[in-house]
Amino acid sequence: MNLYQYTAINNPNGSREVVESFGIRADRKKLPRQLAYIVSKHGQDGLDKVSSIHPDISLFQKQIDDFKEKIKKDCEEKTSNNFSNADGQSIKNEISSLKDSVNNPREDGSKSKSELLIIGGILVIGLAIIFKK
Repeated sequence: MNLYQYTAINNPNGSREVVESFGIRADRKKLPRQLAYIVSKHGQDGLDKVSSIHPDISLFQKQIDDFKEKIKKDCEEKTSNNFSNADGQSIKNEISSLKDSVNNPREDGSKSKSELLIIGGILVIGLAIIFKK
């Protein structure tokens, strides 16, 4: 039994009201499929309405409230840190690390992108000369 079947069986009046609020004629036998259609067609709005009529919504309400509080707290923390980089120090550090990586090529013997492009170009020209003859 899926969510739509459970909701339609245990709250048929609420399910009927939701289906009809989206302009669909409610059919008692097709109610679970109609609820699923509403969610697939209307996305978040449909899911919100279907979940609001779930017979056991009170069981989930505490978890929903805790989740909303956590999101609110996270958002407040992020907005309070808007000016944490006002001195520009982290940007200076990133720029200096980029300069170091450009000035000091890799010492592990691997090829850089420019070297690989040059080798690839030479191979393409060589193949073009060979196939031209």
